[in-house]
Amino acid sequence: MKRKILFVLCCVTALTAFALEVDEIINKTIEKYENLKSFHAEFEQLFCDEVSGTCHNFEGEIYFLKPNYFRMEMKNPRQIYIGNSTSLWIYIPEEKRAIRQHLEQVPFAINPDFFLKDYDERFTAELTKEEKDRFMVSLIPKEETEIYEKITISIHKSKFEITAVTVLDKTGSKSTYSFGKIEVNKKISKKLFEFDPPDGIQIDEY
Repeated sequence: MKRKILFVLCCVTALTAFALEVDEIINKTIEKYENLKSFHAEFEQLFCDEVSGTCHNFEGEIYFLKPNYFRMEMKNPRQIYIGNSTSLWIYIPEEKRAIRQHLEQVPFAINPDFFLKDYDERFTAELTKEEKDRFMVSLIPKEETEIYEKITISIHKSKFEITAVTVLDKTGSKSTYSFGKIEVNKKISKKLFEFDPPDGIQIDEY
């Protein structure tokens, strides 16, 4: 009986330490981005569609300037996304076409710490894997959402930078954004976030 009690106590202690470790990792990551003014990185996106069973790979660069400016350049096919928290331009040079969309907030994939703010109110956090140079933290929404089923964030162990974000949606499709050559608070001109549609292109607005 004593052995059983000791075993249970050990399990409870381990679980408590594990929970505290998750909180500490997230809080240190939040601190990293607390004074964030700008963000630049190269990225690779892998999108796997559960319905069709196909995966697509994209790569490019991403820029973020507080309070709400962002720019994303995709290489192949070449596409440029420029916007803020109210509108988004999508420029497709090969099609000589630009699309303007109205937004309610900066897209989660652009803002590095979007999911971590007030995470304990919105998510149940779990440390799912610990590797040599990174932590893998999964966030499960406490309330059902139409956008995502689960979010997994890869966090660098010593720098506490977000190096990847994986979003699993309700259909089972998965989108992973991996970041490299991360530059925090690099000087970025606001002109980079301006878009002047070239002459002779089709403009669609939604």
